[in-house]
Amino acid sequence: MFEEYKNKKQYCISVFDLHQTYGLFHAIDGISFKVEYGKVFGFLGPNGAGKTTAIKILTTIIQPSSGTVRIFDKDILKHSIEVRKRIGVVIQQPSFEANLTVESALDLYGFMWKLPPESGKKK
Repeated sequence: MFEEYKNKKQYCISVFDLHQTYGLFHAIDGISFKVEYGKVFGFLGPNGAGKTTAIKILTTIIQPSSGTVRIFDKDILKHSIEVRKRIGVVIQQPSFEANLTVESALDLYGFMWKLPPESGKKK
């Protein structure tokens, strides 16, 4: 899929004037950025800077108070299910399968998504 976008001037993530407030607290106060296809991007900052909130918005877990976010050129508010189908997130806290090997965990997820075993191994 990356090849179809590689030679275009498009962005896999576009954020414009993003705000997230909780009452009077401004967790995110007007950030804007773009991430090109094929690039590695990270958030750095002290505790309380809004990194986790931004990730939750980008992954459609929460909706922003205001601003525009596009993932794969899809507005996350209008196309959240479509966006979720195309992204992957690894959370910081271990999940219930912490006692499994990586291969066993992938087998489990393949089973849960009803992938044939050979298809899961190939992916």
